[in-house]
Parts: sequence; C-alpha cells; structure tokens
Amino acid sequence: MPSRSTRFQRLLAAILPVLYGTLMALSLLMALLVCILFYEHHAAQAQTAPAAAPPQPLATVKPSAPVQIPGPALPPPAPSPPPREAPRQVQKAPAPDHREPREWVWTPLRDEVASYFRIHVPELGLAPLLQYAVMLDDEEWISELAARGADVGELTPAGDTLLCLAVRLGAVGSVRALLHAGADWRQPGLEKQPPLQLASLRRGADIYRALLAAGADPNARFQAPVTRDLLARVTIKDLRHALENDRGVTPLIACAARGDVEGAAELLRWGASPARCTTRHHRYPINFAATQGYLFLMRIILGRQPESEPEMLITVDLTRQRAWLTQEGKIIDTCPVSTGREGYNTPAGRYVITDKHRSWTSTLYHVAMPFFMRLNCSAIGLHSGYVTGRPASHGCIRLPYDKAQKFFSLCKVGDEVQILH
Repeated sequence: MPSRSTRFQRLLAAILPVLYGTLMALSLLMALLVCILFYEHHAAQAQTAPAAAPPQPLATVKPSAPVQIPGPALPPPAPSPPPREAPRQVQKAPAPDHREPREWVWTPLRDEVASYFRIHVPELGLAPLLQYAVMLDDEEWISELAARGADVGELTPAGDTLLCLAVRLGAVGSVRALLHAGADWRQPGLEKQPPLQLASLRRGADIYRALLAAGADPNARFQAPVTRDLLARVTIKDLRHALENDRGVTPLIACAARGDVEGAAELLRWGASPARCTTRHHRYPINFAATQGYLFLMRIILGRQPESEPEMLITVDLTRQRAWLTQEGKIIDTCPVSTGREGYNTPAGRYVITDKHRSWTSTLYHVAMPFFMRLNCSAIGLHSGYVTGRPASHGCIRLPYDKAQKFFSLCKVGDEVQILH
C-alpha cells in the first residue's frame, strides 16, 4: 500500500496540470479583457477630442524705413492697378428631369449555397443522393442529378429500386422525374412486384397515369407468391385472401377490391380489361367490387361513365310486394311481385344490375327464369315467374311475364335496384 506522501505526490501531479491550464485560460481571458477595454477607451477619446482650430492668418510685418543707397535717384515706381474682382459664378438651377420613372420589377434571388449543396453534396456511403431527393419528393433535384450522370436504376442499401420507393411514398413528382430520366417501370422492388402493381395497393391516379404513359401494362398480374410484408399492408380481407390463395390478381382487381374509383377509371382509360379474372377461382373485378358493395365502382367497371347517373331505377317494396319502374324520377310502370319466402328472404339494400339474360336457367334449381337481371353478381335477381302477391320464391324477385319483359327492355346493365322493407 503506497504511503501517504506517495498518494499526496500523485494527487499533486494530477492537480497541477489542471491548475496550470486554468491559470493559462484566466491569463488569456484577462489579456483579452484588457485589449477590449483599451480599444473602447481609445475609441471614446477619439470621439470626444475637440476639433482642430482653423489656421490663423500670418501677422503682417510692417517694413522698416528704406535704406538710403548712394547713387542716382531712381524714378518712383508706377502705381499698380487695383486688383480685379473675380467674376461671380452664377449657379444655374438644375434642369428638371423629364425621364419617366421605371416600374419596379421583383427579381427572385437564387440561393447559390443551396444550389451548390444540391449538386455537390459529398457521397457519405449510406445511400445514393437520388434516394434523398426521392424521399424529399424534389423533382427538380432528381432531374439535376440525373442530368449530371446519376444512375436512376441504382438500388438503395436495402435493395429497393428508387422508382418503387417513390411509388410507395406516393411521391408523384419523383415518379415522373425518374421515369423521364429512364427508370425501368418493369423492375420489381423490395416486395418483388413491379411499380404499377405496387401502386394499385394505394390511392394515386396521377402515379398510375405516369407509369402507364411510360409503357406499363395495365393488365399485368401480381407476381406469385406475394411476400408476407406486402400482405401485412393490405387491409381489405377479400383482397388479401386473393393475393395469398388465388393467382393472377390484376391492378384493376386491386382497385375494385379497395373501392378506388379514380384508380379504376384511370386503368380502364388505359386499356385495363374487366374480363381479366383470377386464374384459380375465376373472380372478376366486378365480383370484388360487388363483395364490398361499391355501387358506383361497379357501374364504372360495367362501362358506365363516372359522371352519368342511372336513368332507370327499379324499387321493390317487400312489405307491399310491389315494384315500381322510375325513369328520371318519374314512375312509368308498376306491378305486383313475389319475393323470397321465409327462410329464403330477399335481402333489402341497394343493388346494381350486373348482367342480363333473356333466357336463363337456374343452376341451383334448374328452372327457367326468362328476362333474368342479376343483382350484384349474386344468386338473386329479377325475372319472369309465378306471382302470387306474397313471398313465394327462393330469394329472387318474380314479376309478371309482360312486366318482366318491359323492365328487361328498358333497364341496362349498370342501372340500380333498391329493395325496401
């Protein structure tokens, strides 16, 4: 065990550098303070010093008596002419300025520092500069970097493509800039899906339009199998089940299942086919929209214009067992009906006529159903049949033959049917 003197020496050796450094810092601080005080004092004296007195004219010395020099007398000097006064300078008034005042124009200033930063940011080895620009959705920055040789096909450190990253973030400007710079719309990202399929799982018709204009196929199917990470972000159970257990889901099917009216309309405008179904269970876009009850979307998939309203409307009253045909709000025909009996009750609600068949035979009961009009792709519909004036069917709505024929001829696919209690 070290002695007390040894411990004291160690403590002193540890404290002395600290004290020395502290004294040096205090000395520098005091010197700085003295300099500041001296400078302020000198400046104050310079401000308070009296102004120098103007120079006084020299005193006139009277000459002494002239010295008499012997010799001939000289003639007296001629008198000098009086000094002429300098002509007075007449100051002219300034001429009036007849120039018209210029209109002030605002000129935006360009931040050179920001411009330098956008172009010359050093590579840190963490992510490409284009990834930062995409995350900021800075379309101009992406264009500048691409013009200087940045690779728009470069992958992020996570292995994602910049285009898929922009689609996932909903960055419309970044998607446009990347596609304009040559980004490949076929290259899949982290989810192993091309950009258009990834975009169909979120709203953004502008992104659809940019990808389709660049050449993306509106009928391309999702790649199978779908990753678990992608399935976890799908909130619609019907769509998630189709992606997991079915095959051949298209972007239009994804929009139909999510109720994305704008996206579905954009895909249809660019050639998406409503007749393209899944390859295992053969479900069409209209089936997914009908499962969720998206009436307006069903009408668009069936070819009706989004801005148009149904001209014809069929109303069925379950209590009164009667139906009305309305044209532009005016009742043009009415008739008795027979709806589903107990145990096969016809469900009330709002429906869309999804398909029509002049001659149809039930696949369940093998009976003829002339002038059949199916509702929401379901097993029920309106058709000609035996009408008793009370519930009697297995869920369908029976109409008299002549009325069923008239309703069938006036109503089109996409028109609506409301069933009331």
